[in-house]
Amino acid sequence: MVEFPIQQGLFRYDVTDHHAILGAPIDVSVQEIRQRYLKIAYLLHPDTTKFKTEAEKKRAIKLFSKLVNPAYEILFKEASRNEQLLVISQIAQSLSPDKDKITLANEDSQKLFSATQNLDLVYRQLLHPLVNDLYSDLNTVFAKIACISELNLIYLIMKSGQAIAPKTQTLTPTVIARSKTDTTVRSSTVTTPPPTETPKKEPSVKLSPQEQYYRRAKEQYDRENYNEAIAELREVLKIDPKDSRAHCLLGLSYLKNNMATMAKVHINTAFELTPQDPTILLAKRELDKVIPPEKQTDSGKSKGGLFGGLFGNKKK
Repeated sequence: MVEFPIQQGLFRYDVTDHHAILGAPIDVSVQEIRQRYLKIAYLLHPDTTKFKTEAEKKRAIKLFSKLVNPAYEILFKEASRNEQLLVISQIAQSLSPDKDKITLANEDSQKLFSATQNLDLVYRQLLHPLVNDLYSDLNTVFAKIACISELNLIYLIMKSGQAIAPKTQTLTPTVIARSKTDTTVRSSTVTTPPPTETPKKEPSVKLSPQEQYYRRAKEQYDRENYNEAIAELREVLKIDPKDSRAHCLLGLSYLKNNMATMAKVHINTAFELTPQDPTILLAKRELDKVIPPEKQTDSGKSKGGLFGGLFGNKKK
C-alpha cells in the first residue's frame, strides 16, 4: 500500500487519534463508540464487506485489524479512554497559548476555529459528513481521518481548560429498580443510636479514599509492581485530577514500564501544578534522561506514526 504520511491534527504531535479512526467525537459516549464500531465492522469485516476486488478486501481487513480494532479497544474501556483524553487534552493545552499560529489544512477546521458560540453543536455538525461514510471509500479513508483529527484538535484547543464531559449512559429500568431495592434494604438495616448517645467525631487518623489509593500506589511502586501502582493512581486522579503527587508517581510508574510518552504527560503535568516540589523535580530529571527537554516541547512533524508503519512501501 502507498504510504500516507498524516501531518494534520493530533497525528502531527506523535499521538494516535483513536477518536478520528473510529470517526467518534471527543465527548463520545460508550453507546456511540459501540455503534460506530459495529457500523465500520459491517463495512470492513470479510463476512459482510461489499468490496469486490481482492485488493480492496485485503485492504479492508488490514484496516479493520490494525486500526479499527485497536482504536475500539482503547476507547471502549473507561480507564484507557480516560488516559487517551488526558494525553490529547494535554497536547491541546500546550498549544492553546499560540493557537493563532496553527496552520489549518481544511475549511471546516477554520469554521470551527471561528465559532464564537454553540461550539459543541458546530463541532458535531462539521464531523457528521466526514464520519457518516468514513470507510465507504478506501481511497479517501486516510484523508478523512486526517480532517477529523484536525477538527478534534481545534475542538480541544477551544475547550482548553474545560473538562470534556463524555455523555453518560442512561440507567435502564432494571438497574433503576435494583437501585431502589438496594436503598430500601440498606435503610431497613440501619440501627439508630440511643438518643442519649453523643455522636463521636471521626478519628483524625482516618484516611480519605484519595489518600488510601495513593498510599497503596506508593507501596506497589516500592515493590516494583508498577501496573498495580498505575491502577491505584488512576483512582486518585478520578477524585482529584490536579493531584500533583499522583501525576508525579504515575509518570514514574509509566517510566519504569518503558512508556515514555505517558510518563512525559503526567510528570510535566505534575511539574506545571507544583514546580517547586523536590520530588517532582527529581522525577523531571529522570524524565529528561529518557526524553531530552528539547524533544519534549518539539512538536515536530509526523513520521508516519501508526499509519506509516502499517501502510508503508513494504510489499508482502
